[in-house]
Amino acid sequence: MKNIPFLFLLLLLSFNACKDDNGGGTTGCGGDFDQSAMLQNIADNLILPAYTDLKGKVDDMASKTETFTSTYDLATLESLRSSYIAAYTSWQKAAQYNFGPAEEVFLRSSVNNFPLDVAMTETNIQTRTYDFDQPDNYDKGFPAMDYLLYGIAEDDNAILFKYLSDNAANYEEYLEAVMADIQERVNHTYNAWVNGYDETFINNTGTAAGTSLSLVINQFNANYELIKREKLGVPSGVLTLGFPNPDRVEAFYSGQSLDLLKVALEASRNLYLGGSGLGLDDYLVSANAEKNGESLNDIIKNQFTSALNSLNDLSSPLSAQIEADATVVENAYNEVTKQVVNIKTDLPSVLCVSITYIDNPSDSD
Repeated sequence: MKNIPFLFLLLLLSFNACKDDNGGGTTGCGGDFDQSAMLQNIADNLILPAYTDLKGKVDDMASKTETFTSTYDLATLESLRSSYIAAYTSWQKAAQYNFGPAEEVFLRSSVNNFPLDVAMTETNIQTRTYDFDQPDNYDKGFPAMDYLLYGIAEDDNAILFKYLSDNAANYEEYLEAVMADIQERVNHTYNAWVNGYDETFINNTGTAAGTSLSLVINQFNANYELIKREKLGVPSGVLTLGFPNPDRVEAFYSGQSLDLLKVALEASRNLYLGGSGLGLDDYLVSANAEKNGESLNDIIKNQFTSALNSLNDLSSPLSAQIEADATVVENAYNEVTKQVVNIKTDLPSVLCVSITYIDNPSDSD
């Protein structure tokens, strides 16, 4: 009989573990929801299309790189640039699936560590010594392509001259090496998904760390933090004591930062909604999740709308907007930030998923 109070306490703690801490209620850990069907939808209609498109765009960029390095002229440069922008845009939709095969090759940190370390990159070029297997270095991926196609000289003719004069072989070698590294990592990730990892992902149900739900929610949040912090917070100066850093935007040299930002945030919303199928939104509805007496799903959807609308107040290139009026960018940052507690604290709590990725000190902003 002495064990009854202890067992009762365990049951009580288990019940409270999945209860909303914000004045709302839930139906324990997502209720009676078909998690496998949601994972099937995410795999088939979001992740696989994202990686398929990315692979196609990257393969095209590799082909255009080969054409450019065999015929250096303005036409081949512009063709490569267009292909690069298409691939970088496609990357924004795949970036939030940085688990499984992508994690094996450090995909996100290998193809999109920005801002580029120009000094390191130039040293790599001049010495012809580099190691792209160092994920913490900022000398590779799309940011390096951005620099090599737009930033190594002051205008298009001068850029072409870099590839045709002194050290031309060095710049050509580095361009080809960066391109090959991107393609190899993207191909590895794509091939793994279409050759069995999709089934592994769909069948890996549950809420514990390492399950597919946990992987999706953690990387959904990690990528959202990157959008908030690296794409907006640091460049605007919000996270650097009010000192703007316009040169730290994504795709600084090509001026594509705002377009990439919009695609990334829309992709984040699309993942939450599950595209046109079952998504995290449906999971919250099934759990009857509320926050302060309001549907948590409605709160999240409305905040995505507000955050996306705030980006419409910005002008391109984002670096010029920051130089002209950083307060508008700060306002967008604030709207994006309002979503963090909803998706990083409330959503995981309702679905009994722990946040396991390593936080940046500014993540609570």
